[in-house]
Amino acid sequence: MPLSFGAPLMLWGLLALPLVVLLHYVRARRRRTRVSALFLWQRARRAAERRRRIAPTWLLVAQLLFTALAVLALARPQLTGAAAPDRILVVDASASMAARDPDGVRLDKARAEAERLLGHSGRVALVRAGLDARVVVPLTDDRAAVRRALAGLRAGDRSADLGRAVAVAQAISPGARVDVMTDQAPSPSGRVHYHDVAGGGVNVGISAFDLGVQQAYVGLVSNARRPEQVMVTLTRGGAPAARGTVLVPAGGVGSITFPLSETSGIYRASIEPAAGAAAGDPTSDALVLDDSAFAGARRLTVVVQRPDEAVLKAFTAVPGVTVRLNPRAPDIPADIRVLTGVTDPASLSRGAYLLFAPAAAKPEYQVVASSDRGSPLLRFVDLQNVVVGLDPGRSRWQPGGAWQVLASTADLEPVLRYRDEAGVRILEAAFNPEQTDLGLRAAFPALVANLVRLVRGDDRVSLGAALAPGTVFEGAQPAADGSTGGSSGSTSGAVGGGAPGAGAVVAFALRPGVYRATDGHVLLASLDSEAESRIPGPVAGAATGAGSGTAAGGAPGERAAPGERALASVSTSLTPLAGLLLVLAVAALVAEWLLWSGRSRVRPTDRRPPDLRGPWWRRWWRTPGR
Repeated sequence: MPLSFGAPLMLWGLLALPLVVLLHYVRARRRRTRVSALFLWQRARRAAERRRRIAPTWLLVAQLLFTALAVLALARPQLTGAAAPDRILVVDASASMAARDPDGVRLDKARAEAERLLGHSGRVALVRAGLDARVVVPLTDDRAAVRRALAGLRAGDRSADLGRAVAVAQAISPGARVDVMTDQAPSPSGRVHYHDVAGGGVNVGISAFDLGVQQAYVGLVSNARRPEQVMVTLTRGGAPAARGTVLVPAGGVGSITFPLSETSGIYRASIEPAAGAAAGDPTSDALVLDDSAFAGARRLTVVVQRPDEAVLKAFTAVPGVTVRLNPRAPDIPADIRVLTGVTDPASLSRGAYLLFAPAAAKPEYQVVASSDRGSPLLRFVDLQNVVVGLDPGRSRWQPGGAWQVLASTADLEPVLRYRDEAGVRILEAAFNPEQTDLGLRAAFPALVANLVRLVRGDDRVSLGAALAPGTVFEGAQPAADGSTGGSSGSTSGAVGGGAPGAGAVVAFALRPGVYRATDGHVLLASLDSEAESRIPGPVAGAATGAGSGTAAGGAPGERAAPGERALASVSTSLTPLAGLLLVLAVAALVAEWLLWSGRSRVRPTDRRPPDLRGPWWRRWWRTPGR
């Protein structure tokens, strides 16, 4: 039955055995004894020095036995049987794991620690802990597959749900050992082993970026121990829009507000490295994922087929929208087309449409009695008691299918519906804008603004969020017309591959920039996380690098100092064999004390010269005081 050690580094303590022998003889003292002649003792001493220089004693044996047993117990030996136990590796993939500390990138340190653990495991599984937990490699004996997966991991998520990842790991194999490589403070658990990879990197990053009414707000956060002066640059379409300097207090936050004359389009806020980075200190800006952030929206073009004052005013009031009036609206490329009198909506090509019914000769006026308030199109839209004129001769809409009814009259006749299918978005009204009081209410501009927001799709996504299939990374720098371009940069990319370049199809948003879905939605990804920008560091007095996550004698969840890690491992996971060795070590210590006490009670008059006849072991056994 093979023997394995939970803490093999403790076996270096066996080097203390020669030190015990040395100390044993250094502390030996000359004994004074009354004899009739000295020449006999001198002759005996010379003979003993010629035959043996080291005289082992039971006292020395007890001391050596205690030292060896104590060291072996601290190494946590265990009989593992024919196969090593299963192990689940959980790697933190939050953005802070991409930080570069003085001793290296945190994710690289986590990879090295995970590969070290592979040599002491049976079957291994790999779990990536990000916004959600994903099993990258199921339980397998293929070490090469695990190493390839470790090499393909990329850190960049806005946060890491370690609790969810640990639960997933324990569900894979309930009896397996779970090892978590992270820079976060560990959670109390006797079954989970944390390996701290935090370091002392210094970082200043963007924690917030928003656009308001003709102004932009940029928030900064720092974990430095001294104030940092940072240059903030605002660009739109690749051209500088504003620039300013912010003094961020030590370990604090700062902010700056820029006035803007044009708020449409996609803006990028970026910071230049601190002065230390220019001087050659790579750790003065440990994290690059928070050096840029994005906000804004791309400009849309709306083509209206027939002039209507309420429709034109509502679209013109939306920032970033260009309105054109043209009777040939169905044939003109546009982001949104406003058409009247379309009889077959299913024949429309890909795009977004706002459809109105033709004006009725003798409209039948009814009142809207109910609406779907849960729809994103009806946010801040109150359609209650809106009067609409319906054509009595029109065919009544039938509910069901791909259509979603947004508003109905008292007799449950649909008057407003929406469909989003195969790249075609249609918001259709069963009335003409000239035969309703909706255009006189605040609900109509809000409805139009919601439609523009839905079509524009400038939703923000968190770093690490899953994207729709076919989503393309368009780059990190918006162009003048609101599109994007530029180089890919050097930050982390998608899981299982390198950093994506502009035009690459990605499955996850793992770097700041602009993404475009297949349906035309523009997604803006920024870190915007104060916790991740502060890049968690080691607790004061704790060691940097991988190690046990629970300090001996401390509260669960504290990182262990260098001298405490071995003891912490023993106190939290003492194997049965290690416990037996500790009992034997205590017994050897008691025996050593009894031997020393008995030796000190021997009177000088009772001591006799040693018998130099016979083999050394018989002389050693008969020597008084041994």
